[in-house]
Amino acid sequence: MLPPRFAGCESTDNGPLTITYICMVTFNIAGFLADFTNGLSEIPVGSSPTTVGEALHELWQLHIGLRDRVVNEQGQLRTHVNIFVDGENIRRKQLLDTPISGGSEITILPSVSGGTPP
Repeated sequence: MLPPRFAGCESTDNGPLTITYICMVTFNIAGFLADFTNGLSEIPVGSSPTTVGEALHELWQLHIGLRDRVVNEQGQLRTHVNIFVDGENIRRKQLLDTPISGGSEITILPSVSGGTPP
């Protein structure tokens, strides 16, 4: 049985003293933001990030154009973007320092506004 930190991970036994854990985190990209990921709405990343910020850094390595739509020049989450980890809004937690574990799903959701009143 894997330790809780590695829930959602796969393990590879490399001998009596070495076990490698492969922990994938999956990003779900919603709305127009998929325009900056070559149309991909689901993107796995996997070097065992431990916070939302670390996982986002990995995502930026794959899709740099998405970064400026999600965070501002100071690296803070933009007000019109919401990020959810396993269904929970990180604004109610520690924002980009919110801890994650292997198998986490991170959803990046732009806010919707505008339109004509009824």
